[in-house]
Amino acid sequence: MRVFFIINPLAGISEFQKQVSRAADYLIKHGCEVRRDETGKSGDATILARQAAEEGFDVVVAVGGDGTVNEVCNGLVDSPTALGVLPAGTANVYAADVRIPIWWPLKPDAVIRGAEIILTGQRRRIDLGRVKLSDGRSRYFLMWCGIGLDAAISQARQSNPVRSLSYASWLVAGLLVTFDFMGTRATVETDTDTLRERILMAVVSNGQLYGRIWRVAPQAKMDDGLLDVAVMSGHGWPSTIKHMVGLTLKQHIKDPDFHVYRTKHLSVSAQDTLPTHVDAETIGTTPVEIDIAPRSLTIIVPPNAPPRLFQTDIT
Repeated sequence: MRVFFIINPLAGISEFQKQVSRAADYLIKHGCEVRRDETGKSGDATILARQAAEEGFDVVVAVGGDGTVNEVCNGLVDSPTALGVLPAGTANVYAADVRIPIWWPLKPDAVIRGAEIILTGQRRRIDLGRVKLSDGRSRYFLMWCGIGLDAAISQARQSNPVRSLSYASWLVAGLLVTFDFMGTRATVETDTDTLRERILMAVVSNGQLYGRIWRVAPQAKMDDGLLDVAVMSGHGWPSTIKHMVGLTLKQHIKDPDFHVYRTKHLSVSAQDTLPTHVDAETIGTTPVEIDIAPRSLTIIVPPNAPPRLFQTDIT
């Protein structure tokens, strides 16, 4: 098996990077050909993944956080090359959702266990979401696309010098943005419905887990050809707090300001432009068109990956 590691050198501490070398050695000892390269700037992981797929590598391993995973996915779309992940980011939402072990100092064997999954895990063909911006650019997402408040928080964090503080940077950005974010009048059109409300946030999900805390889309399947959409309407931080409490207590479905849809396509336009992100990386603003790219990516997941995430049997 030919395996290509794409490493974000800023992800994880030095001890994690040592474990990545151990994981590569583990794969080599089990008969794999392993090549490694590092990213230097945004977009590098997509270029490297596309080159690896064109060269016939069996697996490309994203070594980093959800942003690195997203870039690698964008390079593997519609190729037979499978995605593997050794998580080392802030949230690692995809890894947590499918139960790939996440390294931290008290779990030093997680990276080797991740390498074992690359060798022996399940291979599944799944969907990706695709966002099209008004300037013609497009970007695929693995887990979710956020429009509004969460994208504004991601944007603030990316421009903040304390980004390296991990969860602390999310907390600081979240507090600063939430109390100033009022929402705006917007139109959300799905295959079957049109919503016109003052919205705070829209989350378009391919997976179930959101931010390692909430299951905004608890019925979502990664291979059903549909997107699960949650739109939170309201005005200002009191409405935002209400939605967060509802999600935490799993009472959000009963809230008339929490709107849920399942669709293959949707569009979002707003009176004032709303920031947009994919897998926690900001990419632009509304208006946007979002659709599903069915069965466009092969992933490798643990044998104990939750069956609730998938509609079909193992491929």
